[in-house]
Amino acid sequence: MFVRKLVEKATRKNNVGDGINGLKAEDVKPRTNFHYGIPPDSTTLAYDPIQRILAVSTRNGVIKLFGKDNTQALLQSEAAAPSKFLQFMENQGLLFNVTFQNHIEVWSIDKKQVCHIHKFNEEITSFVVVKQSSFIYIGDCLGSITILMLDHASQSLVQMPYKIPLSESHGASTNSDTAVVLASPQPMAENRRILIIFRDGLITLWGFQESKVIYVVGGSSQYSSHEPKIAISASWACDIGSKVVVGYSSGDIFLWGVPVISDCNSEASNNQNDLHASQNVPLLKLNLGYKMDKVPIVSLRWCAHDEMSGRLYINGFNAVGSSHSFQVMILNSNFQSRTIKLMLPLSEPCLAMETISCFSNHRKSNQTTLVLLLRSGSLCLYDDSEIEHYLSQCQSKSTPSLPKQITVKLPYGDSGISAAKLYKGASNLIYEDQVFLANKHYSLFSTNMKEKDGSFQSSAHLSGFEKAKNLLITGHVDGTVNFWDASCPLLLPIFSIKQQPSENYASTAPLTSLHFDASSRVLVSGDQSGLIRIFFFKKEHPTSENIFSFLQAKPGDNYTVQCVKLKGAITSISTDLEFKHLAVGTDKGYVSVIQLEETTVLYQKQVSSQLNSGIASLHFGSSAQNGIVKKILLVGTEDSSILPLEKDSGNLLIAKPLQPKKPSKALLLHVLDVSSDGARTTDYQDASNESYSKVSMQRQPLILLCSRDAIRLYDLNHTVEGIKDLCVKKRLDGICSYASIIHGPSMGVGLVLIFACGKMEIRSLPDLAILNEINLKGLIYAAPNSPPNAYTLFSISSEGEALLIDRDQAMLFLSVLSQKEVYRHLECITKVYSDDPAPREEFSSSKNPQKEKRKGILNMIIRDMKGNKTKHSHESDPADGFTATEELSAIFSTANFPESDGTRNASAVTKEDIELDIDDIDLEETEEKQKGPNIAVLSKQKLSKKFFSLKGKLKSSIEEKLNSPKDKSEEEKDISAVDRVKQKYRYTTNDEASTAKEAEGKLRENVAKLKVSCISFSGYWIANINDAKRSREFFINGKGTATIVTGEKEHVK
Repeated sequence: MFVRKLVEKATRKNNVGDGINGLKAEDVKPRTNFHYGIPPDSTTLAYDPIQRILAVSTRNGVIKLFGKDNTQALLQSEAAAPSKFLQFMENQGLLFNVTFQNHIEVWSIDKKQVCHIHKFNEEITSFVVVKQSSFIYIGDCLGSITILMLDHASQSLVQMPYKIPLSESHGASTNSDTAVVLASPQPMAENRRILIIFRDGLITLWGFQESKVIYVVGGSSQYSSHEPKIAISASWACDIGSKVVVGYSSGDIFLWGVPVISDCNSEASNNQNDLHASQNVPLLKLNLGYKMDKVPIVSLRWCAHDEMSGRLYINGFNAVGSSHSFQVMILNSNFQSRTIKLMLPLSEPCLAMETISCFSNHRKSNQTTLVLLLRSGSLCLYDDSEIEHYLSQCQSKSTPSLPKQITVKLPYGDSGISAAKLYKGASNLIYEDQVFLANKHYSLFSTNMKEKDGSFQSSAHLSGFEKAKNLLITGHVDGTVNFWDASCPLLLPIFSIKQQPSENYASTAPLTSLHFDASSRVLVSGDQSGLIRIFFFKKEHPTSENIFSFLQAKPGDNYTVQCVKLKGAITSISTDLEFKHLAVGTDKGYVSVIQLEETTVLYQKQVSSQLNSGIASLHFGSSAQNGIVKKILLVGTEDSSILPLEKDSGNLLIAKPLQPKKPSKALLLHVLDVSSDGARTTDYQDASNESYSKVSMQRQPLILLCSRDAIRLYDLNHTVEGIKDLCVKKRLDGICSYASIIHGPSMGVGLVLIFACGKMEIRSLPDLAILNEINLKGLIYAAPNSPPNAYTLFSISSEGEALLIDRDQAMLFLSVLSQKEVYRHLECITKVYSDDPAPREEFSSSKNPQKEKRKGILNMIIRDMKGNKTKHSHESDPADGFTATEELSAIFSTANFPESDGTRNASAVTKEDIELDIDDIDLEETEEKQKGPNIAVLSKQKLSKKFFSLKGKLKSSIEEKLNSPKDKSEEEKDISAVDRVKQKYRYTTNDEASTAKEAEGKLRENVAKLKVSCISFSGYWIANINDAKRSREFFINGKGTATIVTGEKEHVK
């Protein structure tokens, strides 16, 4: 007997859903169409000033791009790792993302995909993309600098042989924390010098051609042993690279002087930097209040204002405590002037900052905006001109008003969205609608579209809605109902319905539920106070084919509204349009049935369940028992209990509700009815048809109950009789947040599930098999115990078009079924990269440092040795045919240190090793006094260190020998391209060995005659005398000719 019952039960379950036409795998193709707004958990910012693209990276590996004309794109990596560094290769369509796994992702912005991933062996602590070149400088936790070059052909990164090891750039140190904080090229000398700042505070200036440190400051001598200062941020503080500002973990901010490649006539201007450098003290110590609270300076940014001043943006916060401060100050060349600063009133710490150039559609002008990324993931904006005005007013000792802070949020109403419904309309397109007009849409980063309190202007009426394809209805926190043209993901407002004071039941409570029927033109809204509003729209254009044409009339003239007050917040709304009935459920367990035409409450009944009596779902239906069709109302409570009520009277048809053994929060209650053609849900049935009633009695209508952890199918007829007949049960892998029914092209029925982790599943009915699934990134999903509408709102139309709204931050548009695209202009609004950007001179924020102007090898060497200040030259040498990338390629393509000997000098770097002092020169008269200036004898050890930095600069004689009589075409065949580049920049080639030896022998004879103790250096001999009375320099080339420089005159002997 027991075995027979099991066989009968198994046979019955195998026949469950006979006649139900489910979705097929080929009908399903889930995909993300468009992401609008700010992704959650944002951590890093980057900006391309030429293309005007702002990038925002998140903790889960998502990167959002914002371009001109409201274009936006979402980059999703397979490795969901948070970003550590994010930088553009400007105007090249490439974005570099450094993850916390120390993987460098190379993103193609145009293709929206990863082109290459470079795995770095050490922890990356500094990442700088050199402007107008293909090189990247990477500093690691060990204190070394690695140079990568981008191969544009393959869009991959290649490590160069040239390197800067810790032993050469820092030297031996008792401090174990020697990680690189910043490795940045020096302005005006990008292809010759790089500034390296270590965490222990040491600042060194490295010469690429010299392959050694040429300047050092800071370090352990700047503070006492009991108060170490750890550098954690830095930024250049001038256009010519003579000053750098460093922020420390103790809250100190120091301004340090750095020597520049300069002209000989500006010697006096560098005396102040030399004085401070000799004493190893900063030029200026900024006292802005950070040190008092020991707030670490996490980031610094300097922007030029004029030739004499600039603005310094200072961001400090303590990750452990609650202390944070963001200040902007004027940094003048006159350090004695009083401090002018502005403290921005931020409610939370700032994680990142950028200054961007925005385009205002209304004023048709450029504006610079300060973008701040806060710890909560939101973005706030400040008009930089207002900051400048405030600081200038402070200089005049007036009382200015604080700059206005604007929070970036969805420009869809004055208050947040609390409920939403998406509906699909006509599918025909008109050619005029294919033209995308950017000025019709609001810009997220515009500071001109806000009201005084920082919110966006309310929506206005839009004509021409008869061409709309999709309609979005949003309910807001202030009780407003807005209508949007959703034909394009950049929504256009139609009109807004606000609460009127004359209404009998005026309420400004947040809307919690919306229900709209386009065929009958009835909209029902419910709010948190229990107010139901029923809108009856008039059909103004009876001949129009568009079901949304009734919305074209003037707002207020095309509808009437009726209100009903119920007990508790509205949680569920269902309609029976055949009999003009409306069912409403509240969070207190009340079920009310309202007659639509007269707006009268037929009955109100409170139902109870074991755990939670709140109503989760309501459905009108019918049940066939003994050949009699009975009208019922199915009630689903929040604890997954099911109660059938008699529709007309509201009486319970069973003694106690049916509920699962382990109750969980219910998400969806739906009836899967059947016909001879397949599945029918309760939205499509016509119970008045007699033939349908006979077929229904022969088949099994099912109740679909979806909760957070499982999906269940019950027999409808048995449920009405009080029999718990569980036909199918599927446990879910994860916590489900939302469930909805969709219909395929052939009326196949499917189930869409969205999980708290961001996964979307599409299942067929009634077998509940998984057809497809995708991971949705870029939104925050509701936690298991979060209140309703706490995070993401969901709306999925019956045609499979999905909309996910993350509070007032972002919207995600998706399509579930494999059908024609339903949104217009997708290709236009997702193309953030432009092949023909605006002229460079329009971008005020993209000031590119100019190359230093060459004035011959002799003058270049004199400038290097004297360290004078560079003139502000804005012209490049027209004779220089090679770009900075080619010049650096010649340097970086050669290994400067052998692989086996990476520590050539492990001693600490000091100023004594870098510069010659007058005490290091022994002046002695020679036995035979020559005519003209005397020749001094120099210390070999000190002179060797001085002249070693001139490697590769003095090779004129070798170049002359290489240019000996030889056919030009034959020379091009014999010499490789790499050797030609090396010859251009005076680097030794393979054929120069004999020439160097011949020159060296000749030079030894000349020195012996002159009785000058010097050091041989690649075929050149150099002597330098500096005393209080005269300055003489001797450049002795490979031919034995000595060039004597006295002051500005040159004598060849």
